[in-house]
Amino acid sequence: MEIPIHRDGNGQPYVEWSQERRGYKRAWIRHPTDPDNDWAGVGRYLNVVRVEEPHTGPAGNSTDFPISSNLDDEQILVAFVTAVTSITGGVLEFY
Repeated sequence: MEIPIHRDGNGQPYVEWSQERRGYKRAWIRHPTDPDNDWAGVGRYLNVVRVEEPHTGPAGNSTDFPISSNLDDEQILVAFVTAVTSITGGVLEFY
C-alpha cells in the first residue's frame, strides 16, 4: 500500500489517516524558521495531532519529536505511520 504524501500551505509534507474510522490523525514534518521554535536545535520535527476531518486543521495540541536522522521527510512519515499502525493495530485508510 502506498502512503500518500501531501503538502500543507507551508510546503511541509504530511500524511493523514484513520484506523478503522476511529478518528483521524495527521503527521507532518515541521522545519522551524524561527530559532526560538527550534527547542532541540535539530532543524526539523515530526509533529502528530488529531484532526476532525481529513485535510482540516488540527483538533488539539500537536506533539513534536526532534529529528536527527538522515532519512528524508517522506521516509520519516512513512516509517512513523507504519510503525504506529503496527503497534496499535487496525486497518489504515489514507486521505
